[in-house]
Amino acid sequence: MAFLRRRNASVSQAESLRDPDLVTIAAATPRCRLKVEGQVVRMRARPTNRQPSLVVTISDDTGSVTAVWTGRRAIGGVSLGRRLVIEGVATQVGDHLEFTNPAYTLLP
Repeated sequence: MAFLRRRNASVSQAESLRDPDLVTIAAATPRCRLKVEGQVVRMRARPTNRQPSLVVTISDDTGSVTAVWTGRRAIGGVSLGRRLVIEGVATQVGDHLEFTNPAYTLLP
């Protein structure tokens, strides 16, 4: 039993909390259901078809993706520097991936 306790204690907190469904942004492919994690590096509001939209760029060490929430100007808790997990189907827009109305989880 002591061996198991020591081994579990040696597992880093980041590894134990990491979701096995997460993919790096560089490994993300369009038109597939994805879950990516990163830090908010850019936020802006842009009108789309006379509707407000919140556009958030999320980056990890491998690249960046854009998440667009239509009908929103802001989302509580989402701010520059905040870590997020977003999940949805990404589409290729120009040279980058874009999620439309993805599910999201705020990270500490």
